[in-house]
Amino acid sequence: MKSKQELRLEYKTKRCQLSLEEETALNEQLLSRFTKLDLSGVEFLHIFIPIGKYHEPNTYLIINYVQEFFPQIKIVVSRSNFDDYSMQHFILDEHTLFEMNSWGIPEPISGIKVASSVIDMIIVPLLIFDLFGYRVGYGKGFYDRFFSSCKVGVQRVGLSFFNPIDVIADKNEYDVQLTKAITPDQIYHFFDDK
Repeated sequence: MKSKQELRLEYKTKRCQLSLEEETALNEQLLSRFTKLDLSGVEFLHIFIPIGKYHEPNTYLIINYVQEFFPQIKIVVSRSNFDDYSMQHFILDEHTLFEMNSWGIPEPISGIKVASSVIDMIIVPLLIFDLFGYRVGYGKGFYDRFFSSCKVGVQRVGLSFFNPIDVIADKNEYDVQLTKAITPDQIYHFFDDK
């Protein structure tokens, strides 16, 4: 078993070692899997904007898919506050303006704010996850804090280029399980908060 810190280093490295062709193919497979999700009860879909230098999954493919085939779904993106590790959420539309923050993350700087309590599904960034639905992120705790402010039943869907490991050695009581995780190979179902 490996710790979060060991896994963080390992999977950051693995993502950076992917060729452009491999990354493109994996992104297309993730999109294909995403299209199998039931979005019928989703009114507000929260999604992360990918950080290019970290080789995160290309969520623009999912955004474009949802905008084309589910125009009634409101897509929500966030701005992070590094002083208290909180997030503000904004509707993504043609008027949303972005700028790079000090960490190189594109974030909305204006738009229509929404409360985390209205969000139905969250597409969650991660480096790797385990067979119990626990994830390794970048270690700041933004998403675990965000999850705690959401309604019961919110779907937490991780995106990963890699299949899960057996177990994360040092998960703790603040870690929140995913309800699902999507890899290029399959969709993993953990549980639904209902």
